[in-house]
Amino acid sequence: MSDDYDRREEICPDCQATEGDRDARIMTAGKDPETGRMFTSVTYHHDTCTAYTVDQILMEDGVRRAKEQTEWGQKEFPLAYERLIAAVAGAKLDQAAFPFVEALVELVEAQGKDLGRVVLPEQWAEILNKHFPPAANEPTA
Repeated sequence: MSDDYDRREEICPDCQATEGDRDARIMTAGKDPETGRMFTSVTYHHDTCTAYTVDQILMEDGVRRAKEQTEWGQKEFPLAYERLIAAVAGAKLDQAAFPFVEALVELVEAQGKDLGRVVLPEQWAEILNKHFPPAANEPTA
């Protein structure tokens, strides 16, 4: 195990299940705010445990909300993009603002091509370099 990671086992205060007499195991991950170390926390439960039932309900609710948010975003993003394009088309922009607006539109368009992923840093850099080229004496990666 690395020095940056540890595993913590917790006994459920409600059902007192242990690894040997458990029905379920809940694993979570976190970062210790004091040490900065990553850790996993393992808690064992009996299937009749109220804490386990609450945890399951909260997890299922989180999944439901995530699905709803994804569906909303899939529907809303194209509409918001159309509003952005309409606003840009109708705006009287100062010449100095053009590169900023063009970069923003292109970045939003890049994200809109696949809403199931995040635009990667290399794609951001490519788009931003196109609109804001590095100076001749400026080092590039």
